[in-house]
Amino acid sequence: MSTPFDSDIAAMNLSDAEKNGLQVYRNYSKAFEEHRLKRFAEQAPPHPDAIDALRDVLQLVATEEVRTLTVIACAFTDDQLKFMFKTEIADDVPGGRNALLSGFGPLSRLSQRIQMAHAFGWMSKDVLIEADHLRKVRNDISHRWDISLLQAKLDNLIAQVQHPVEQYLGDGIRLPEGLHLSCSAEQKFRIRLVWLLGRVAYESRLWVAAIKAGLQPQRALYGTNQPLLLREVSALCLEVTRTRVLHA
Repeated sequence: MSTPFDSDIAAMNLSDAEKNGLQVYRNYSKAFEEHRLKRFAEQAPPHPDAIDALRDVLQLVATEEVRTLTVIACAFTDDQLKFMFKTEIADDVPGGRNALLSGFGPLSRLSQRIQMAHAFGWMSKDVLIEADHLRKVRNDISHRWDISLLQAKLDNLIAQVQHPVEQYLGDGIRLPEGLHLSCSAEQKFRIRLVWLLGRVAYESRLWVAAIKAGLQPQRALYGTNQPLLLREVSALCLEVTRTRVLHA
């Protein structure tokens, strides 16, 4: 009996024996990869430090004055990226690893850390782009005195620049259905930061580990086999969204 063919293999101008060989090889490769993904999820450490730090920063995101939130979010992101680079870069780099991350080193500033993480593919690109949007507004807040101008930049960030993640959260079970329709602009901003910083904390711990394991990190971190850390991060983000942001 011939092996059922995937559509692309079936369309090839090959003999059935050749198609069978390709299909068997593909099926084997998929099964082997699924096994490796499952082992990665099972063996990924829980990183309680990430949960503790995330819990602290999300408390601030839920309660602090809204114009301070870009500063808080960027400081947290900066710390997480620094942790990632310090963990993953070998200490025997010429001049020492710490020289890269401090002073005038090439990874001493948030902008540089975002750029290099993006260039290396060491974190989801959408997360890094969102972080960079926050960094630009943070810089304006840090260097301008005109409150009305700063508020306009923040309003534009919320209305035009950020990805509206709140549109995907209202499932009618864990969070109210149509959540995004009832949220104020400020609530949307806080919710977006909650889930963005959750991803930053999560990916800074496991994304590069998945790459080093020879896995596609998006599948390893968010696929069918999910590390315990994702469940813990998601539960914390959900709790803060539901009990702190929506019921403030």
